[in-house]
Amino acid sequence: MNRRTFLTAAGACATYAAGISAGTPPEKSSPMKVLLWCWDTRMTWDEEPDRIQTQMAAAEKRFPYAKSPEAYQIGFRRLVDFCAANDIWGIVIWGFLRDGHGGIAAAKDLCLYARDHGVAILPGVGLCAYGGYYYEGEHIFNLDTYLTKYPERASNANEEGDGRAVNRVLDPSLPANQQWWRDGLDWMLENFAITGINYEMGDFIVNPSETARAARSTLGIDTDENIQDIVVASRELMQHAYQRNPDGVFINALYRGYHQIRNLEAISYVKAMHPKTVWQYTLTGMCREKAYPDGFPLLPSHRQYGYLHWFNASTHTEEKDYVSDIARVFQGAHKLGFEFVGTYGELRANTPIAERNYRAQAAWAKNPALPFADFT
Repeated sequence: MNRRTFLTAAGACATYAAGISAGTPPEKSSPMKVLLWCWDTRMTWDEEPDRIQTQMAAAEKRFPYAKSPEAYQIGFRRLVDFCAANDIWGIVIWGFLRDGHGGIAAAKDLCLYARDHGVAILPGVGLCAYGGYYYEGEHIFNLDTYLTKYPERASNANEEGDGRAVNRVLDPSLPANQQWWRDGLDWMLENFAITGINYEMGDFIVNPSETARAARSTLGIDTDENIQDIVVASRELMQHAYQRNPDGVFINALYRGYHQIRNLEAISYVKAMHPKTVWQYTLTGMCREKAYPDGFPLLPSHRQYGYLHWFNASTHTEEKDYVSDIARVFQGAHKLGFEFVGTYGELRANTPIAERNYRAQAAWAKNPALPFADFT
């Protein structure tokens, strides 16, 4: 059994926290960590690879799980085994908790298995949409259950940029909702052997309530309104998270690249939060910009996770060999100071292309200067 020392990122936390206050870039000699991103219902590592969802999830629609309960344990344990054997740091799991694949007991068992194999597990949690902490099922930390009990704590929101309506989301400015998020975090840390949590607002929603507008206006942050809502929702939550687990990895998903953030260089959203907060940037479009990476600003040091919409069913990229892209993009991410980077992890490594795509991520995360000819 591969029992790599279970990574807590303690040293990296201290380095990055110091970097923000000092305004210095991160150490370029530091390797990055591969963090794979998965939906439970798109996993093909089990014995039911054809019973998957093949589209993107959406905030306003349930993303159903069509497999047997056993498939959850089989699929993710195989992925854990592969990560342990190939120096892949961790896995983000959306749909981490569902009645349909065993609920609390199954998630506990999976986390213990991953911990014993030295692989980090970070559940995906929607703050204002995407089910909350318990994605599907009647539970105190399931969003629908919560809103059935407290319908007055919901509102309707719009997607920033396209105006698409998203109904029955949580108002991020309400103290009661903020307390529910902190209580849910406590429950997660007390019951599951997790390294952290991957939080997201709920795509690009902006809450129109009077209290949310007022909360955004008092932040003094000149950036996109959706990002302002992220700060409103998670400022106290991240403070609480790092008080509970100083060595944890708690992520706020921006779903934007550098080029899509208003007033990026000020990083006002970073300065408003706990300094160990990890910010998830989408590299998919960013790495296609001619400016990538050297034309982008080297931002003041903060913890960054680079997320790539590569190599999965919903993007129709199952058969694409990404090795040359990984070499280029990972080198660029390292130059820009990223601590974590990775693609989807939903496709089983049972073909030469699939295995190469995963091994290449581990190789260039560990050594961003690796010559392409040296990868085998």
